[in-house]
Amino acid sequence: MKKLFITYGIGIFAAVIIIGAIPMSQYYTAAVNFIWSKTHLAPVAIFLNPNDAKLRFAIGNYYFSGGAYDLKKAEASFKKAVEINEKIPGVHYQLARIYFLEGNFNDAIFEIGKEISLNPNFKKSYYIKGLILGYRGNFDGAIENLKKFQSFDSFNWAGWNDLSWAYFQKGDYKNAKNTAEEGLKRAEGNPWLLNSLGVTLMNLGDKNGAKDAFTEALSALTAMTPEDWGRAYPGNDPKIYKIGLEKTKESIEFNLNLLPP
Repeated sequence: MKKLFITYGIGIFAAVIIIGAIPMSQYYTAAVNFIWSKTHLAPVAIFLNPNDAKLRFAIGNYYFSGGAYDLKKAEASFKKAVEINEKIPGVHYQLARIYFLEGNFNDAIFEIGKEISLNPNFKKSYYIKGLILGYRGNFDGAIENLKKFQSFDSFNWAGWNDLSWAYFQKGDYKNAKNTAEEGLKRAEGNPWLLNSLGVTLMNLGDKNGAKDAFTEALSALTAMTPEDWGRAYPGNDPKIYKIGLEKTKESIEFNLNLLPP
């Protein structure tokens, strides 16, 4: 089937040149995008349309979290898209996510700054910026950006969870608790929010409340599949989903063991 699409694509390329049409017309671009969507053969798609920034962006997304996982190929595709057209919404955001995953916070903050500058209405940028600042130890900056993200998307449980984490890291346990509880109103039974609540309650001296939160969180995680866990961490290698789920359960079990029976 792949050979059929390759032949079809090259045939289109030749026909366009023969009839003297503009090779990069919207029809040609649509045809190449169709070939890419069916084959996912990046070298063929790039050969047919090397200067299409949106195609490069699509290829990067495929290698990041769209079917294959190769951060180096994803990064190279996103960088090429930037070379062609840096204003594509989301391309700097994706580079920031890759650098964040790699622990390269300086490049991550630069890229997310570019995204916000070029596309201020791309709301997810504030979430990633909040995470980056939090991991750099700037918890006030993290809180500011995560709250800004919440103003755009108040039902995203991850926004509430990471805002609670930022308050916790700052030592503001009261706001960490309140934030986790607000998140649970929107995502009842979410194990990450329950764990955040448990940790803050433990630090506030509410051992029984912490135990209840941890127990409920562990029950929810036990019912999860590795794929369920992976959906909470888009951009991570699917090969680690099973390990990640087990490590998350182990951390909650550890917290439970710190409490009196």
